[in-house]
Amino acid sequence: MCGRFNVASDPTARLFMLLAGEDVEIPDLYNVAPTDEAPVVRERRHGREVALLRWWLIPYWSKEPKTRYAMFNARAESLERSRAFKGPFERRRCIVPISGFYEWQTEDGKKIPYYVHPSDEPGIALAGLWDSWRGEDETIESFTIVTTKVHEKLEFLHNRMPVMLSVENAERWLATATDKDTLKAMLAPSIPYDLEVVPTSTYVNNSRNKGIECLEITGNPRFIARD
Repeated sequence: MCGRFNVASDPTARLFMLLAGEDVEIPDLYNVAPTDEAPVVRERRHGREVALLRWWLIPYWSKEPKTRYAMFNARAESLERSRAFKGPFERRRCIVPISGFYEWQTEDGKKIPYYVHPSDEPGIALAGLWDSWRGEDETIESFTIVTTKVHEKLEFLHNRMPVMLSVENAERWLATATDKDTLKAMLAPSIPYDLEVVPTSTYVNNSRNKGIECLEITGNPRFIARD
């Protein structure tokens, strides 16, 4: 599962520029929650671009832009069977570059947040899908983050994890010519970065709290080596 993440302009902007191939200005987003807007990188007819999309996929065929079903994550195991995700998986893939993501554990009856981030890279490239819903008076472009079974090194944190891609695989994920077998192989649990898992302030627990206080460290980091 991936239900909250952070995008800090420094140094994550370097990852956006690397994937988009151009200078990009992005805002500091310390506590992105479902239905918030966040920048993604996607391929379009005119070339690659960075776009600000809503985090909660609304399929183009929906009658209304409701959030009745949890569409902020897409399970890798069912992408090809899902009416909502099958088309985006085939034709509308994107990368969600983030600084890190949050997961929670219950300790002594309290929800303690842990921040997962790379120890020596500008950010993490997450596999995403996007879609465009059009109503009479508005158009909503939205995205979802693909999740997979948890890697054994992160089992202590959660039973699911977002699909993390190396920069090379991120390029393949975006490319329209990449074959389906190659895409599906990328969905296996993988840790392409050295990671730190750090307990942080419970300030981040409230999705309305958007300040840098979300990253206040409250304990010692746990180091996770890449595959």
